[in-house]
Amino acid sequence: MRGTVARLLGSAALAVRMALCGGAAAPRAATNVAVIGAGAAGLCAARRCREAGLRVSVFEQAPALGGVWRYSPGGGGPMYSQLVSNLPKEIMAYGPQEPFDKNIRSFVKHAQVLEYLEAYAERHSLGSSIRYSTRVESVRREPEAGAWRVRTRAGEEDVEESVFDAVMICNGHYDAAAAPPLPGLNINMEDLETDTVAPGEPLPRFMHARAYDAPAPFAGARVLLVGARASGTDIGREIAGVAAAVSIVDRSTQASAAGDAVVTVRPAIARCEDLGAEGVRVSFVDGAEATVDCVVWCTGYDYNFPFLGTDEVLVRLGLWLRGGVEAEGRRVFPLFLQLFHAAQPTLMFLGVPHSVVPFCLFDLQARLCVRFLTRGAEAAGLPARAEDMLAAA
Repeated sequence: MRGTVARLLGSAALAVRMALCGGAAAPRAATNVAVIGAGAAGLCAARRCREAGLRVSVFEQAPALGGVWRYSPGGGGPMYSQLVSNLPKEIMAYGPQEPFDKNIRSFVKHAQVLEYLEAYAERHSLGSSIRYSTRVESVRREPEAGAWRVRTRAGEEDVEESVFDAVMICNGHYDAAAAPPLPGLNINMEDLETDTVAPGEPLPRFMHARAYDAPAPFAGARVLLVGARASGTDIGREIAGVAAAVSIVDRSTQASAAGDAVVTVRPAIARCEDLGAEGVRVSFVDGAEATVDCVVWCTGYDYNFPFLGTDEVLVRLGLWLRGGVEAEGRRVFPLFLQLFHAAQPTLMFLGVPHSVVPFCLFDLQARLCVRFLTRGAEAAGLPARAEDMLAAA
């Protein structure tokens, strides 16, 4: 299942890695930490670092905090105008000491989540630690110093390099849209519309859910939504009020089943045929067919860490294969506890797991990272030897 990564982790390769990365998981005493991203994960990482007396610098490429929860009309991104959380606020909060406003409904709108994050940042005085409109261009290991060199850019010419004892990566996983191929269609990610489709604009024939913002552009259209998880079902529900027909592909179902007069749940796709101006004819594995005007890939996002690049030491370790961490099958590898880089544990990846209750997970991860940085591997329950972390990753 691990593909290329599994082949890399033979016993001989492991011995070479250990010779290159050193033999102990415990870091030297950390004093300063870089946090990449000022969304929900980055904010609680900054809070926990500050509480432990660590110096923390948060780098946020946007001009304000909030990450994915900062909705910008027409600005693209996975957030859309009417999105409502699919988790009740009672379990969505960072914890019982950080509740949402008791006067709002349980299933909160994206603007209310942003207000919650803004209040959290103000309550914990995080503003002075955040550098806005600052993009992280690279993170490089400095093996002799046991530290990380972080290169950032603010604007065209304001480039800076700083050295940190540890790096917490909190850049989320809702940026690099994923579009698996559909049989019969010669379409790849570059062919899909990913910028927001606004009312009045022509509906593209092929798009990713990232480009969705509101139902209006789908009025009278026949639509195929590929994927039946959160975005597929939510978008299907929203556009059903204006579209002529909506087909939602759910590979777990065996046969087409009408949900109502507009929506039909479909099994896996057998083949597609591009008919040009007439649309796309789609055949399903149960023998049913539908011709649609627009195909929407509701197929999620890939992990993406472009700032990790091809650092010399990490490439020699054989662990960094494609623009950052090997993320085969949407699995970031090699991480211990899905959090610590198993060969270089002062590089930490918060928020990697899918299908979780995210905010409280972020907070628990941040607390564990801080314990590791301030008290060592044993206090954090981590193996003392890096080879043991690698073997368990």
